[in-house]
Amino acid sequence: MTSRAPRITVTALAALLVAITLTGCLSIHDPDSTPPGAARTATATATVRTIADADPVPERGGRIPPAARASQTRLVAGAGQSKPAAALERYATLWANWTAGTLIARQKQLAGISLDQARAQALQAAASFQHDSTLTASHVANSGRVIAITPSLTAPGQWVVVTSETTTGQGDYTGLPATLHVTYAQLTHTRHGFVVSLWSPQN
Repeated sequence: MTSRAPRITVTALAALLVAITLTGCLSIHDPDSTPPGAARTATATATVRTIADADPVPERGGRIPPAARASQTRLVAGAGQSKPAAALERYATLWANWTAGTLIARQKQLAGISLDQARAQALQAAASFQHDSTLTASHVANSGRVIAITPSLTAPGQWVVVTSETTTGQGDYTGLPATLHVTYAQLTHTRHGFVVSLWSPQN
């Protein structure tokens, strides 16, 4: 009997060690053992990273490369005017006088002497007219002159520009009467002078 005791003790000890090992393995791989909220935190982190990575690498976190930022504020030579009314009259005159053949170039010219919303609008118009053959087919042209430029009485910093414009052409553009157009505008004072930064036609 005494000779069997050590073997029984060793066997029991081995079984105990196996049980402890298995218990440890189960606790490591058991999904219920994950701390509350850990999975949600990992998912949220991955989502935030995905949203941040959606922007181009140079622009992540709201950063715009210096070259791109400079191109957005670069003006052509002589873009600025010494007086607000002069800047508005120049812009309005260019805006109101064009032909189907010069319209794209005119919008790019306006972009070169403007900033912010006015520039973005002119560039978008230039891109849109590249795919519009209606004006060319109808030989459309527009001519206009400035009637009035005055500061707004209700919106500080805003100007009101009134032009008289006549559109000519073939088809639907034949015999159109001269029309008064009202535009709201804003200016930015740069080191080159005043330039248009908002141009919002109302009719």
